[in-house]
Amino acid sequence: MRRHALCGMLVAALFAVTPSSASASWETGARVNFDSNVNLSVNDEESDTFFSAYLSFSREASGASRLGWTLDSSIEGAAYVKLDDLDYASVSIAPGLSFIPFHAWSIQVSPFLQAKGVKDSEQSAFAFGAKLSLRQSLGKDLYSGEYYVYKDSRADVDTYSFTEHVAGAFLGVSWTRRFFTEAGYEFARGDSFRTVNTVSTTSTAAPGPGSGPGRGRHGRFSSTFDAEVIREKVSSHSLWASFGIDWTRSLFSQAGYSFTTTDGDLGTSDVHGVSAGIGYRF
Repeated sequence: MRRHALCGMLVAALFAVTPSSASASWETGARVNFDSNVNLSVNDEESDTFFSAYLSFSREASGASRLGWTLDSSIEGAAYVKLDDLDYASVSIAPGLSFIPFHAWSIQVSPFLQAKGVKDSEQSAFAFGAKLSLRQSLGKDLYSGEYYVYKDSRADVDTYSFTEHVAGAFLGVSWTRRFFTEAGYEFARGDSFRTVNTVSTTSTAAPGPGSGPGRGRHGRFSSTFDAEVIREKVSSHSLWASFGIDWTRSLFSQAGYSFTTTDGDLGTSDVHGVSAGIGYRF
């Protein structure tokens, strides 16, 4: 009940804000996505395609002074083709403070809250954290940025809970008034659940000594993945690239690719991700 109440409050907060200035806008869009290792497996990857849609509201700092406030909020949902127990809906809100130390540079600090409901209710979660981001204009058509994110996610089942630290950087180029590309790198360190093949199909608590690959870790059997799910401390490296086209002032499309490799005591797992979508600003 408490999680549902929080989700309701976040939805109310999203629709309470209105685009009262030129720096505020709504956006909606839909994407098709491919994930090569949706079960986060170290030895039996399963791929899946899923469709997602979102509605967001954002308010940028006016730029009239060096200090201003921002707001990012969104509602998002996704439906998976094969593993439909991963279908989810989420709502998030992130107020922020923006500071311009000198021309063409900006610093932003944004705490955030997120509530996520998953069809596999064990993975439903409430998350909170903060993001520190920097952005630089390197010329008329070139820009860059760096960011750090701390996130604490509390799931209905502790195996799916995690805390993580993420640091990343990106570079973008506006080739024309309508076409742009971006590329970046990201490093993350924290907890993650991963799946492994095991003969055990009855574990519902942390495996004890001699119980299989989850020995000494918090794990359980997942009927969604039909495998043992184990939470452990991992490090991951990600490379990504995307491009977008503004067809009009409101209509745009974007596509991207990412590769992530994750290392932990259980081994190494890789994920390839591809997405393409269309959006509308109003």
